[in-house]
Amino acid sequence: MKQNITLSFLILLFLAGCGYKPTTDYTTPLLGNKISTNVEIDVKNPSDSIYLKDALNESVVNDYDANLNDKNSSSNIKLKVNSTSISAIGYDANGYPILYRASASVTAYVTDVHNVITTYSASGSYDFATTANSIIDDNTKHNAIKQAFIQALQIIEFKIAAKEMNDNNRTN
Repeated sequence: MKQNITLSFLILLFLAGCGYKPTTDYTTPLLGNKISTNVEIDVKNPSDSIYLKDALNESVVNDYDANLNDKNSSSNIKLKVNSTSISAIGYDANGYPILYRASASVTAYVTDVHNVITTYSASGSYDFATTANSIIDDNTKHNAIKQAFIQALQIIEFKIAAKEMNDNNRTN
């Protein structure tokens, strides 16, 4: 027990000493705490757009530490699905696919608190395994695509934070 407390204290001391700040310290000044979201429906695969909207809303609440607000928002994030795919990347000894990769590419149009629109693009992927000769059901496909969207959204979040860091460094 005492070792856990000591280890936790050392990790906290290290993070504080190295200047670590969560990404919300950088995204909040740029986006505020009331964000509206919008996802352009992909006519080729509308269900993927629904999963992207869910992933975006979860990201705003959990990663940006902001509220979803369509009426009095301080900023807006609009997403467009560029592509999604699922492909086999691993095979068993008999040549049956057992490892798959879901990939997703999105473009974000972010209107910040200063009403400046910035475009960000990102791709995400998610690997998952199945048993030989199994059929991938729709639920598994959609979950894998959603996980790829989440990874792409995290990359966009880091790009937004990097933009704010660069803007702060120029003004200081």
